[in-house]
Amino acid sequence: MQTAKSMILHLQQAVPYTQAPFDASDGESAYQQIVSFLDSAEVGSEGCLALSSTLSLLFAGIQNPPGEEMRSLVEQGLAMPPHQDPYQIDPGTYTFLQLAVSENLQTMIDQIPMLFDGPNRIYVRLIKENPLAIVAQLWIAS
Repeated sequence: MQTAKSMILHLQQAVPYTQAPFDASDGESAYQQIVSFLDSAEVGSEGCLALSSTLSLLFAGIQNPPGEEMRSLVEQGLAMPPHQDPYQIDPGTYTFLQLAVSENLQTMIDQIPMLFDGPNRIYVRLIKENPLAIVAQLWIAS
């Protein structure tokens, strides 16, 4: 697998997620279940895994495709309405990588440079971009 180029992302607003519709005790199991869930989900749906620096699963969440109102707010760079969802990617600065979905979670995690330094949180965000493609993003907290 070719090493992905990273960039810095400054997130200004939280990205909310609801509880995933499955139980998983570890990151690999949650990753496989989110990929399976997204295979049959609507385009624009996404899943997110939050992992600790030791790769322990902190949460697995999903988000339905945004509606027209939400799309409009994003396009205009406006504030999102407050959410009541149990999980979120917190505002902050992240190292960001976009990758093809891999067969397993570890293959993606191996793309993170110097993981031994222990970022306090790693988010694996999976987005169904079209009926045939799921894209993976790694957000590493700075």
